[in-house]
Amino acid sequence: MRLSLLQITCRVGLVCLMYSAVLSAQTTAPPQQPPAADKPAPIAPRQITGLVRLGTRPAPAGITVSARIVFREGEEHPEIAQAKTDSNGRFVLGHLETFGANQGRENFAVSAIYPGYDGDVKVVDLITSERGETTLDLSPEKTVNKSTAAPNPVDRFPVDKEKLRKANLPQVQQAMDRGQELLFRQHNPQASTEEFRKAIKLDPWYGPGYILLGLAYMQMANWSEAQWAFEEAQKVEPGNPQGFLGAGSAMNEQKNYAAAEKALEHALELRPQSPEAHYELARTLGALGKWEPAEAHVRRALELNPDYAGPHALMGNIYLQQENAEQALAEYKEYLRLDPQ
Repeated sequence: MRLSLLQITCRVGLVCLMYSAVLSAQTTAPPQQPPAADKPAPIAPRQITGLVRLGTRPAPAGITVSARIVFREGEEHPEIAQAKTDSNGRFVLGHLETFGANQGRENFAVSAIYPGYDGDVKVVDLITSERGETTLDLSPEKTVNKSTAAPNPVDRFPVDKEKLRKANLPQVQQAMDRGQELLFRQHNPQASTEEFRKAIKLDPWYGPGYILLGLAYMQMANWSEAQWAFEEAQKVEPGNPQGFLGAGSAMNEQKNYAAAEKALEHALELRPQSPEAHYELARTLGALGKWEPAEAHVRRALELNPDYAGPHALMGNIYLQQENAEQALAEYKEYLRLDPQ
């Protein structure tokens, strides 16, 4: 009862990338200011909600998100509202009607930073609307090894690199949005690969494009192309464990277990609390006949996520190796309960 990678990464792993029910974050707002005598009474509450993502995943709880009125020439707006992300990466910046002379009818710059990641800033218009929504994408800081990185035609013009990236950003985002719509909602991975390839052609340094391209190839069971995409992600984002996890998973499917073991160990060095990486490494070690360390990793995966279906099936296989049919049956039943399809 060996689990396919479609079940491993694209069914279970991708579920981890989707956010569950939205929880409101706690917001710290400045004290209410009395309206000036020549200003109208306070308007209805204004707020900005949104999501913070670290690479392709929702951010963890506790990341600070700040809002500041966009600077206009001759004006200064030092007031800052702050909120914390919840466990789904969501945040709420409330009571923005207390900001500025226009009672929150402003453009707000919303920003977030996180150690090891490039920060992001988005402008949200509350001039014509009482509510706004935005997404802050924080990408791992890039340390590109130019001798091994994916071919980049603009490397000959390093001064223009960031200028080119900013110029192409709208088209990159459009391609990524279309690709994710095709991959996750329309379940058309073949068509999604065209969009993700378009994104990385426009921006060869864009790690999330390679990651999602690899996931699309996984859904098509095209393991060699998936491995290539994840290895390219490693080159532009060497600090992102997703590239190493995806490559190791693709190598497992191609029975290249020695290389998979190395990639997955590195994924765990970058993110020790990843149940997916522990599970994939357990699969690798089991295939190599290293059942004792495989059991340790699969148990760790279940400690981190008891509702992760795949490790239960692998634990059943381990119990069979130990000639413990009763426990093996219990694990297989739990696997089927969690993943009845």
